[in-house]
Amino acid sequence: MNGVLPAPGQNPGDFTDRAIAALRALTAASVSPLLLGYHPIARMNPFHSLLYQRSWEVGIGPIPIIREETFPEIAELSRLGFSTVLHLHWLNRVLADSGSAAGARKDRIAFLDRLDRYRDAGGRLAWTVHNILPHAARYEDEEAQLSQDIVERSDVVHVMAANTPEVVAPWFRIPAEKILQVPHPSYIGAYEDRISRAQARHELGLEPDEIVYVVLGAIRPYKGLAELLDAWDAIAGDGVARRLVIAGGPTEEAGIAEMLERAAVHPSVLLHAGSVEPADVQIYLRAADIAVLPYVRSLNSGALMLALTFGLPVIVPGGGGLAGTVDERFARTFAIDEPASLVEALRGAHELVTPAARSAALDVAMRHAPAIVSEQFALGLRAALERVS
Repeated sequence: MNGVLPAPGQNPGDFTDRAIAALRALTAASVSPLLLGYHPIARMNPFHSLLYQRSWEVGIGPIPIIREETFPEIAELSRLGFSTVLHLHWLNRVLADSGSAAGARKDRIAFLDRLDRYRDAGGRLAWTVHNILPHAARYEDEEAQLSQDIVERSDVVHVMAANTPEVVAPWFRIPAEKILQVPHPSYIGAYEDRISRAQARHELGLEPDEIVYVVLGAIRPYKGLAELLDAWDAIAGDGVARRLVIAGGPTEEAGIAEMLERAAVHPSVLLHAGSVEPADVQIYLRAADIAVLPYVRSLNSGALMLALTFGLPVIVPGGGGLAGTVDERFARTFAIDEPASLVEALRGAHELVTPAARSAALDVAMRHAPAIVSEQFALGLRAALERVS
């Protein structure tokens, strides 16, 4: 480390202030310090705390970067000679306010200019590929180009599903030499888990003998809930007592209001169209027998890892990034473009309501425990950056 640490400033919440404190702590621990600024932050998802929880132990100090306007601060630390990496996550905000394709191109170039100035100062760049493209992308060509531009500027591209390069290839390409493959962590220890199945069902008004399917998380078009309701209707009347529970905050995207109206009046659907407090996650997952992820486009899914954390068998789309995490012991897959496939997966999922299936699901969650995944990521990132330095 060549830089000289300045004295901390007067604003404890300022990025530079926190970064200096982190560098001082890492230096005092007799390790070669690496400052990691991550952006954007996930306010309602503990993903960052899970991924970075072992970072300090290997000399990496993760500090959140709330606004793009803070990039010059981490660039200045790089210019002073400190070892830094800017770790990008979701890209949905970059072009979110673009009013046209031309505006999206202008916003893309402006964002890349911020990255280039940071890299010109000596900083390194890493990107975690969370999605194929942002879920509400309006200008897919520009979004795809943005992804490609970031890949080209990145020293390390973190993928969570091994087949990510194949899945994203129609939109952008990732050179093999840049890839760091570390899986999505499970959520062990991240949410309260004290409630019993009987109490959870009582809280939701569910019968003890019903097979309960749950969809938990933000209600958005890419989640495939309209297609799920179609499939749900197709298995009605077969003599099996089933309930579908849908819980999460809805967006105002096209088709959501109509889907909510349909779910609200459905006799075998329980709808909670609102944000689920972290303390209440356990209620929905402990009440359920099976988690359903009826996505129409998928690469990675925190909802999948959350379901496995609670030992739930799952129904997931095949052929994308999710199928590589599951197996037939606790999962059924369906073809996204074949509605009958989802119907059959729902109908046959009762075979998964067994202690063996729950145990197998939980085993995957344990193998993806945050402490294990976080250490893999931290060590892998350091090693990858050393190779390209």
